[in-house]
Amino acid sequence: MDYAPYTDNSAKVKEYMVDVSDGVSLKIIDFSPKNILPEKPVILFVAGWISLISGWKNVLKVLTTKHKIIYLESREKSSSSVPDVKKASFSMERLKLDIGEIVEKVISPSEKFVLAGSSLGATAILEYCGSEKRKPSSAVLIGPNTEFRFPKVLGSIIPAIHPSLYLTVKPAIKWYLRNFRLDKKNCQEQIEKYENTLDCADPYKLKANALAIKEYIIWDHVVNVNVPCLIIGAAKDKLHDLENIKRLMKVIPDCKYIELDSNMETHSEKAGRIIAEYIQR
Repeated sequence: MDYAPYTDNSAKVKEYMVDVSDGVSLKIIDFSPKNILPEKPVILFVAGWISLISGWKNVLKVLTTKHKIIYLESREKSSSSVPDVKKASFSMERLKLDIGEIVEKVISPSEKFVLAGSSLGATAILEYCGSEKRKPSSAVLIGPNTEFRFPKVLGSIIPAIHPSLYLTVKPAIKWYLRNFRLDKKNCQEQIEKYENTLDCADPYKLKANALAIKEYIIWDHVVNVNVPCLIIGAAKDKLHDLENIKRLMKVIPDCKYIELDSNMETHSEKAGRIIAEYIQR
């Protein structure tokens, strides 16, 4: 893959796989800028549910100018190597463990680091920050999910269908997202992004992950978070409950909130600059 659009050409990019403790291998995309200053923390970035890195191109282009970025593709994505999907866990607890193991394997103990992510990735980061593991300097959470209660129609379809029928039901899922969860009048780019994500998803991992998190609620899992956090929300984003996102500010002691206009803006260079400024504070 050509990563030139993701950097200002000052970063070397390499892809590799990292084995975690349950036998699953996760893909890492490592952006390492030239002449990076030692005081700049490494950023471990964990994107949302089945998200593609292409959706984060503009954010990464800003951040890779001064920071080493370790972009982690979580296990529900098609890039992971899972020996047996039926036996592997796709729970939030397992996603949290994956983050911890990647931190230990690829970030030197002498390096400062920041965790950044969106949606499902941001939720897993919050879980990690409430654990007893090595703490980041701060965390950046873009539209973190506080729960994954699927609508009744999807809650019935997902457990019932075999993954091999994914191509059959995918148009219905796209129709539902387009008409009920996305702003099709003002956010056509967001719709195209999510439809492309669905086209590239692995249906077996998708189902396993959906079933593992469908009743998840965050509130009992963030009481011990003592890491400074920046939460970025979007006023017009129907996929992430804005009121629950704001409620997190009452739970996390050291928390700053910035609200952008749309989901597309949270994936823009503007969002990248906001993140860079927060990390440098």
